[in-house]
Amino acid sequence: MKFKIGLVLMAIMMLLAACGGNGKEGSAADGYPERNIEVLVGHGAGGGTDLFTRAVTTELEDIFGVNINVVNQEGGAGVVAAQNAYNQPSDGYTLVGDAAFPLTVASGTNQHGLDDFTPIARFQSDTYALWVDPNKYSSIEEFVQAAKEKPGEITVGGTGSMGMDEFTVFLLGQEAGLDLSFIAMEGSGDMHAGLIGGHLDAMVDEFGPTKSLYDDGSIEPLVVFAEERLEEFPDLPTTVENGWDLTDGNERGFYIKSDTDPEIISALEKAMKEVYDSEDYKAYEEENYLHLREGWMNSEDFTQRTEELIEKYTEVAEQLQGN
Repeated sequence: MKFKIGLVLMAIMMLLAACGGNGKEGSAADGYPERNIEVLVGHGAGGGTDLFTRAVTTELEDIFGVNINVVNQEGGAGVVAAQNAYNQPSDGYTLVGDAAFPLTVASGTNQHGLDDFTPIARFQSDTYALWVDPNKYSSIEEFVQAAKEKPGEITVGGTGSMGMDEFTVFLLGQEAGLDLSFIAMEGSGDMHAGLIGGHLDAMVDEFGPTKSLYDDGSIEPLVVFAEERLEEFPDLPTTVENGWDLTDGNERGFYIKSDTDPEIISALEKAMKEVYDSEDYKAYEEENYLHLREGWMNSEDFTQRTEELIEKYTEVAEQLQGN
């Protein structure tokens, strides 16, 4: 009799253990991931967001032991990818790699904001600079003076329309009291060619894509959009020291549907922090000048930051669209 009771108790204990020890079903995060993960990138292959996503997912594959497929779905600066991700199940197997989420939500082109997507982690906070032909302008003071003398005639190139580049040029004009003419270019290559060929007076861009042109003397930065001078460019003045409260750049990270199991989101966040701290990722950052300021933010901090940016850029978008 005691033997039978013991078997019954053992069976009950095994059942409870299988259910998490509390009589409830196990979490959806148990054993995650069990199959391949897909990351949708709303930008073209070979661009900054695409390269960043692939650098991260290569490391994630080793951590999770599954294939992670990066799928480029261009359109609307990430809007198409966000919509397609939203149409997938909230099971943790479809992520979004993006740099323009706050901008597209603020401008109204992306209907799926923070109610629908949760930021998992931020990896990069890119650093912008204003670049010129050194034969045309030798200092930011000279550029500002030229813009004041010819309001609306100084052209500043950037990639895309209603994106980070256009917002940056608009805000620079506001902060510096300048009337600048933004010229939307299809990509960095066209923008660089436009500046070198004299078709643009200036451009806004990050340091990585411009490195070779800077090294051969074709272009020079006049001012960096940062609070403090960069160790790598100690003679380059900052926007803040010029009295301009303008330091934003593209913020690249990953997003997932908000109703995904919180434990899955936590597992992704933990794995991404491991990637961020890895030697391979650090080497990738330095090679592409993405280490100029701290990039990492966990899910909670990245969500708060995204909320702040959406509020800020909504005002900018309304002003731009009203022009």
